[in-house]
Amino acid sequence: MSTPKIVYNIVMCYTFSNEWLHKPPGERRDYEGQHIFPILIRYGDRIKRASFDAEAFTTSFSDFMIMETEDLSAYYFMMEELRASPMLTKGYVTISNVIIGINNEYKQQQALL
Repeated sequence: MSTPKIVYNIVMCYTFSNEWLHKPPGERRDYEGQHIFPILIRYGDRIKRASFDAEAFTTSFSDFMIMETEDLSAYYFMMEELRASPMLTKGYVTISNVIIGINNEYKQQQALL
């Protein structure tokens, strides 16, 4: 019996700084286009993602991203690139929490028994 592929689901919670929020929207788009989107696109074939606003629903973080991947190495390298990007090194965004889980892993495990 072959081992099933494991799909990892990742929730990353983050908050944008006041300095970032005071920048004009066009400047923020340009900055993200230069420093963030190229990284996300580079890993887009291995990591599915969706971003969400949360500031109206929690005070713990302003936004979160849900990612799905079978390739934890790609996730790791993407996160290293994001952490080294000016968005994070200049403090425009702070990652507050990362949660990783496996959807219905118990079913996969039971299938192997």
